[in-house]
Amino acid sequence: MADVFISYKRSERKRVERIAELLRDYKMTVWFDAQLEAGRGEGFDAEIEREVTSAHCVVVCWTKDALKSMYVKAEAKKGLEREALVPVFLENCQLPVPFNGVDTIDLTDWNGDEDEPVWKRVVEIVQQRVESSRADESRRRVHSLAAYERVSERLYPGILALLVPRITAIGDWDTRDYGEDIDAILSWIGAIAEKERAYHAYGYELAVRQDGGSAWMFWDRGGAAERSAQIAKLRTALAAIDGTLAQSEELLNRPAP
Repeated sequence: MADVFISYKRSERKRVERIAELLRDYKMTVWFDAQLEAGRGEGFDAEIEREVTSAHCVVVCWTKDALKSMYVKAEAKKGLEREALVPVFLENCQLPVPFNGVDTIDLTDWNGDEDEPVWKRVVEIVQQRVESSRADESRRRVHSLAAYERVSERLYPGILALLVPRITAIGDWDTRDYGEDIDAILSWIGAIAEKERAYHAYGYELAVRQDGGSAWMFWDRGGAAERSAQIAKLRTALAAIDGTLAQSEELLNRPAP
């Protein structure tokens, strides 16, 4: 987990590298997606998701190109929701709601000088965010541990597979009592599907803007095709379930004999 996550468009890479360099001079750890080009083993989407949701501070560098990127805006939204957002202007542009309501520091004329008052203001605000988040972190950990320990039975991946034989063994009419469970499972599957979509949409955008990076290699070396085949199997299974439900629906909609 880094102290600072920087969101930006590739056209501003040099200026972002300078921002990262100066923040590190203040003993803060900084993450931005240049690291992905080194070809790390971890999936690009997992790493970015982890960093933007765990960083103590999210610095968003607004430019006209950044405003066109749904991914920069998504990262900014995560920072805003977590009260970790520190936005700066690298170019004059009109911010949309809700970002236009956030105090944004103007670095459009900043030349990279660490002694410039406007830069010192950025450092001051970033430090405040980082220090406040660090102070809250231990309290969040204690709260999360307490919530976890309230669960009497530990669950682990694959637990749902153990329920399949039980479902086939219960009385036929007991199935009427499982409506709430079905709704919960469908919501769970829907959330996973949405995360999968965002995962690869984000990755494809990175592949476009970072030729040769780990995201690009995921498509170039067949990882995307392999995952696509796995998803096709899942869709086939879901289609079979839908067909079974359709048969029940048709029977229930018949008039009384």
